Amino acid sequence: MAKQGKDYARWVKAAAETGRTDNPLKVPYEVAVREAVAAAAFVTKYWEPDGERPGLKRVKSRLPASSSEELLSIVRAVQEAQTRLLLIIDPAVTDLGERARFVVDELESALEFLLDDDVDEPADAQLARIKEFHAQDGQRSSALSQALRDYAGLAESLKDRLLEADEEFDVRLLVEARKLADALQRRAIETAPERGASAAATTIRNQMLHLMTGRVAAIRKTAAHVFRRHPEIVREVTSAYERRRRVAARREKARKAAEAGAAQGKPAATPAPSSTSTGALPS
Repeated sequence: MAKQGKDYARWVKAAAETGRTDNPLKVPYEVAVREAVAAAAFVTKYWEPDGERPGLKRVKSRLPASSSEELLSIVRAVQEAQTRLLLIIDPAVTDLGERARFVVDELESALEFLLDDDVDEPADAQLARIKEFHAQDGQRSSALSQALRDYAGLAESLKDRLLEADEEFDVRLLVEARKLADALQRRAIETAPERGASAAATTIRNQMLHLMTGRVAAIRKTAAHVFRRHPEIVREVTSAYERRRRVAARREKARKAAEAGAAQGKPAATPAPSSTSTGALPS
């Protein structure tokens, strides 16, 4: 925490100078932080050229060698700002959030493993709807509480099959999910943050996020230029979450078109093959 405090102090003025106070995130907070860390690692990995492969070093006037270290420092500052905000507006998340997210991830993973069997059944659609609904969840206790209830509800209906598919599946997670959901909801009702303090903390957090996302965007833009003849390298620093979301949207559009065609007695069009992996959307 001491290190994050130093990073917070280092960047809070620069963040304020962005002049932006809206939340810039188009992906969940955890995904944005993870992708920022990956972008910093990308700079280090591809700084020096290697044979015929160029290096980011060639554009150091636009992307300094310090970019990786600075971005990691900004990430820590963002995390500190987020923690300060949550302590004001949603202290339950600071106490129970980590465990709640773990339980959600465990249930989601177990359900995905069970239903990834090439058999189309109602549970597949249920899981897809739950994942879509919670895809943009933030760190608030209300969102975590609902996610816990939704995943636990579906897992409860498939409990026997979950145990059959994975003998180590911990059924106690179902009870824990509901208890955590109740605790988060109860604590949220009891919390009454002071409006001025929460507004100020939100502004600082959003300014920090703008600083972080701006740095990530600059790295991605630079990578697209330097490695324009190496698309596989550019792909490493682009958002896997956004790619998966686009693929999921195309699949959903194709599914609806097929259903509409079937209703009208028309043969369904064969969807074009995709070169993008369609792994599960991160929660």
